[in-house]
Amino acid sequence: MKALVFRHSLAREAAATVGGRVSRRAYVSRFAPVQLADVAEPALPAPDWVSVSTTFSGLCGSDVKQILLNGRRDNPLTALVSFPHVLGHEAVGRRTDTGERVVLNPWLSCGPRGIHPPCPACQQGRYPWCRMFRAGHLPVSIHLGNCAAAGGAHAERFAAHASQLFAIPAGVSDEAAVLADPVSVSLRSILLAPPPGDGRPVLVYGSGTLAFAAIVLLRHLYPDVPVWAATRSGARSALASRLGAHAVLSSAPEELVGQVASRCDGTPLRPWSGRDWLQDGPAVVYDTIGSVQTVETSLRLVATGGTLVVSGVEPPKRFEWTPLYFKEVRVVGSNGFGVEEVGGVAKHAMEHYFDFVAAGLDLTPVITHRFPLERWPDAVLAVKNARHTGAVKVLLEPTLSPAPA
Repeated sequence: MKALVFRHSLAREAAATVGGRVSRRAYVSRFAPVQLADVAEPALPAPDWVSVSTTFSGLCGSDVKQILLNGRRDNPLTALVSFPHVLGHEAVGRRTDTGERVVLNPWLSCGPRGIHPPCPACQQGRYPWCRMFRAGHLPVSIHLGNCAAAGGAHAERFAAHASQLFAIPAGVSDEAAVLADPVSVSLRSILLAPPPGDGRPVLVYGSGTLAFAAIVLLRHLYPDVPVWAATRSGARSALASRLGAHAVLSSAPEELVGQVASRCDGTPLRPWSGRDWLQDGPAVVYDTIGSVQTVETSLRLVATGGTLVVSGVEPPKRFEWTPLYFKEVRVVGSNGFGVEEVGGVAKHAMEHYFDFVAAGLDLTPVITHRFPLERWPDAVLAVKNARHTGAVKVLLEPTLSPAPA
């Protein structure tokens, strides 16, 4: 079968990096670390694993970052990946044993690893906190898509532990279901720091799927809270408005701080650098980008005593963080999802998402492009060149060959 495989090779990574200075196509060329390859059918690590035929796989920002080698070699998470691996962790497919439509929870925590009893984190449903990512009958990895023995979903088929698969209700389309992963990520971010409920606004910073998911979730769960969106102009701003943002602001730092100041009737404070900051601003900022620029800007504009939730991941650099201590801002990292409590009901985030869809939540307008799996280079470059292509969520669709009997 066909699968998108990433092989850790210093020579290929060097060739892609050098070539990438001339053309981004170097990162998706035949000399790059990632290739569409013929691979063996997915092995079932244990009897309670099943094979799934992929219908759609969502191209996550983390996939694109890895393919474009946008990271640092000192990243601590290199301790929790194994190579080579098939990429992809956002997926909708059909179980080959029953034909049931399912969505994937990709975390390779205690259950999929055959570890009994599960660690305390997994007992609580906090799968991203699992302490056993290096144990059990799988190699080191945190989820499908970075595991050498359990291939990801950018393939014709993938294997998953039965507990990782959630049946898709009849009223939920495949297009809506494939968004369960990013919506669950944003749900976790919001539940870590919900709006305070005192009428103050919250701000969602970003122009991608996580940002738009946060907007629709905030409007759905907290309909009385003013939701502001800091997003790129043009089609992204229009989409933020369509999905319910009460105000769409600039994503450019200085313009954004000024716009927030005027909306909060606050007086900007101007230091020697000329980069204004505020003492009064949104009660919570949900930063779905996580770049040096967005984190610094968020600290400058969030309310004194407010909260900054960072779910996006970009390579680190130095930034000016004095407002962090001066305004006593709480900074919260948000990673993944598991069993979450909404309205007093605790169940998996993806199950909550299906309830939200049944109640009218619709994020499918973020799906802008679909490509056959064979055209994965075009899909990656569409995301990379999003300012020109308009890409938000891009899907890959494999041309399925018959599964072996």
